[in-house]
Amino acid sequence: MRIDWSTILAGRARAFRPCIRTDFSSLPTPPDVIHFTGGAPPLECLPAEPLGEALARAWRTEPTGLWYGETEGHRPLREAIAARLGQRGATVDPDTILITQGAQQAIDLVARALLEPGDRVLVEGPTYFGALQVFEPYGVRIEAIPLDEEGVVLDELAAALARSPRPKLFYTVPTFQNPAGVTMTLERRRAVVELAAQYGVLIVEDDPYGDLWYETPPPPPLRAFWDEVLSLGSFSKTLAPGLRVGWLVAPPHLMKLLIDAKEAADIQSDRLLQRAITAVITSPWYEEHLARARRIYAERCQLLAEALARELGERAAWSLPRGGFFLWITLRGVEESASLLPRCAAAGVTFVPGSEFYPDHRPSPSLRLGFTTLSREDLLKGAERLGRVLRETIVEVSGR
Repeated sequence: MRIDWSTILAGRARAFRPCIRTDFSSLPTPPDVIHFTGGAPPLECLPAEPLGEALARAWRTEPTGLWYGETEGHRPLREAIAARLGQRGATVDPDTILITQGAQQAIDLVARALLEPGDRVLVEGPTYFGALQVFEPYGVRIEAIPLDEEGVVLDELAAALARSPRPKLFYTVPTFQNPAGVTMTLERRRAVVELAAQYGVLIVEDDPYGDLWYETPPPPPLRAFWDEVLSLGSFSKTLAPGLRVGWLVAPPHLMKLLIDAKEAADIQSDRLLQRAITAVITSPWYEEHLARARRIYAERCQLLAEALARELGERAAWSLPRGGFFLWITLRGVEESASLLPRCAAAGVTFVPGSEFYPDHRPSPSLRLGFTTLSREDLLKGAERLGRVLRETIVEVSGR
C-alpha cells in the first residue's frame, strides 16, 4: 500500500515555496551569462583567513563549545552586538539579544510566536521576498504599503494601521532597503514609530545592511526610538552568508518565549562559530574590513549606474542608494519586467523581476539589480547586454 501524501500534508505546506518564484533554471541562458540576481559579499570580501584563525583558536582553547548550551547565544557575542548597536544610537541590553541562524530564522521565530491565521501583516511595497516566504504559510493577510524616496509613505501606513482588524505587525527594512535601496529618513523613522505606538502595532525592523553605508552612516535604527521594536540583524552581509549567524533584539517580556521557540527549532546555533565571530568583530580588522567593503560596493554601484545611464538613457529611472547591495530600476514604456526576462537571459543577463517583491505578485515595471558579487568587467558587460535588449523591447512596445 502506498501513502496518499495529499491526505497527510499539512494545509500550510501548500504555501511553502522558494523565496523567488521565477524558475531561473528554465531560462535559455548561454554559458557566460551574467547574473544580477545576487545579494551577497563578493569572494574578495569573505573573511576566510581571519575567521579561520579565530575558529582554530576557539577549537583549541574552548572545547566546551562542542557541548550543548546557551540557546540564547554566546554572551560575549551578544555583548559585542549590543556595543555595535549602541554606537549606532540604539541602547540594547545583551540579555535582550537572541542569536539566530541568520536573520531569516529571526523572522521565522517572530512569526511562530506572534502570528495566527487571518492576522493582518503590513510590509513595504516592494519588500524582501524572504519575509513573504516566511509569513505566507501562517495564513496571514499581507498588505504592501508603498515607498517613496524617504521610506514608507506615512499617509498610507496610517490608514492601514487604522483599519480593523488592527494589524499584528509592520515589517520594514528601513536602511538601504532590499530591494528598493531606499533609506528611511530620520524624521520618517520618528513618525513611523509614533504611529505604531499610537495604534499599538509591533514593528519588526530588519537591518542587515546598516553597517554598509558608502559615504555617511544612516540614521539610528528604529529600535533607538522605541524599546518595543523587534530588531533583526545578520553577519551574512558584513562577513559571509554561509556563516548563518544573526540576531534578534526583543523586549524583555518576549525573550523567554523566543528562546523557547529557538530551542524547539534547533536547540542552539553553532557555539564554536559564535566564539570565532566574537573574536573577529571585536578586533581592529573588522572596522578595516567594513571600510574596504564599503569602498568596493560604492564603486561598483556607481559604475553600474553610469553604465546603465549610457545604455538606457531616458528609458529607465532609478535613485542611487547610499549603501547596501541593490539598484532598483523602473522601466518606462514597459508594464511588466518579468516578461522581458527570457529575452534578457538568452542575451546573457538576468535580473530579479519587481513582481517578486510584492505579496500579490503584481505586475511591475521595476527590476532589482545586485551588483556586489560582479567584477567591473561583468558589470559593464551585463549593463550593455541589458541595455541592448531593453532598448529593442521598449521600441517594439512603444511602436505598437
